[in-house]
Amino acid sequence: MAEESNVHIKVAGAEVLGLFLVGGIAILVGLYGLEVFDDLSVIAGVAGLVGLGLFLTTIVAYLNENILVSAAFGMFSVFLMGFSAMATPVLTGAPEANVAAMYCTIFVGVGLLLVGLVSFAQPVKILPIFLIIAALAFVCLGLWFDADLAEDMRMVVGILWTIAALLAMYMATGIAFLVVKGKQVLPLLVKA
Repeated sequence: MAEESNVHIKVAGAEVLGLFLVGGIAILVGLYGLEVFDDLSVIAGVAGLVGLGLFLTTIVAYLNENILVSAAFGMFSVFLMGFSAMATPVLTGAPEANVAAMYCTIFVGVGLLLVGLVSFAQPVKILPIFLIIAALAFVCLGLWFDADLAEDMRMVVGILWTIAALLAMYMATGIAFLVVKGKQVLPLLVKA
């Protein structure tokens, strides 16, 4: 007779760590978009490590049977692990690299939008808000690779990624308080 066994890690550490990682990289992209700094190598230098961290949190979220978080963090992690490879040709000015980076980035945005729409079925209503804003941020980032739209999109990208960063850090802090205190300290818009 076969035994069913589920592996669960009994803390919300994957979600909290993953959201802080997303918030950290998102604030860098937001500041780059808002022209606080102009060196893309700052983001490219940490993107791979953040992507690896998100990949590990994806595995833990999957083992905890949190499919929505697994899907979202998985897309973020794959994108970030490949970001340096995408950014290098873009920096050298190869036009075909811009097109590939644009489609890849927009694809991640569409994927996050689909996960965001599915997440309306779960009780934490701040999650779909975050995922839809993150999806819009990815789509606008992808459009930024188009030379005709580059100047118009930079400020929009900066604002959307900064909002996504703040939401990610807010959610991470709210979940951490919820786990530690056993009750909501920061509202997460949980619908019973």
